[in-house]
Amino acid sequence: MKSTLRPFAALLVALPLAACGDDGGSTPDATDTGGADTVADTGGADTSDEDTVANDYGFAIRYPATHTIPCASPSPELPIDDLEQPDADWLCTFAYGGASGMVYLRATPTGCVVSLTGNPVFDQCAGWIALDGTVSPLADAGYDWGGNHHNDTITFTWDGKRFTFDHSSLGWGWRACQEPDCLVVHDATGALVEDGCTMERTLPAVCRLIGTDGTWGSFEDTFAVCDGDPNYE
Repeated sequence: MKSTLRPFAALLVALPLAACGDDGGSTPDATDTGGADTVADTGGADTSDEDTVANDYGFAIRYPATHTIPCASPSPELPIDDLEQPDADWLCTFAYGGASGMVYLRATPTGCVVSLTGNPVFDQCAGWIALDGTVSPLADAGYDWGGNHHNDTITFTWDGKRFTFDHSSLGWGWRACQEPDCLVVHDATGALVEDGCTMERTLPAVCRLIGTDGTWGSFEDTFAVCDGDPNYE
C-alpha cells in the first residue's frame, strides 16, 4: 500500500484550499450545447456571450481560454517569464457509494507563485456533477496545480463529503506521469473515509483536460504505473 504521500495529502485536504474558493454557483444552462450563447456561473465572470461545447452530459462546457499571467521574480538574478496559461477545465468520471456519473470543473488562472519556476494559481473555479441525467452545482470546487512537479488535484464537496481526484502512482522524483486517476474521500471534519489512490486503486477514475479547441480524450481507463515509482519496485 502506498503510504509515503497519503498522510500529508490528507492534512492538505483537511485545511482550507487556497487554489479555488468558488462554491459552484448556479447550475449551468444545459439546453445549449451547439455553440449558441449561454449563461453559466464560472466563479464571478460574465459568460453571457460564451459559446459552449456540445456534449452528452448536460454541462455547459466552455472553450478554455489562454491568459497571460505575470510572474514577479524574487530576485533580479532569477528572471521569470510570464505564463501563457490556459484555463484548466476538466471532465472526470465519478463512481462512489452506488452513484455514477461525470464531474465538470472550470478553473481559471489568476496568479503566479514562483518556486524555482512560475506556477499558476487558480482561485476562480466552479464545478458541477451529472448523475442520472441531472446536473447539479458542486460546493467548494477547486484545482491545485501541484507545484513544480505538477502533481495536480481536483477537489469538491458532495453529499457531505470532500472528494479529491488524485494520482495513484508518482514516478521519478515523485512526479505525476498522467492525469488524475483515482479518488480520495474525507468527511466534513477532514477525517479520511477512503483512500482510493493506494496501489490497489480501489476508487479508480478517468480525468481528461479539455483542450482550448473544446476537445478531450477518451474515457477509457488507460492508467499505468509511472516509471520510477518506488512503491512498485
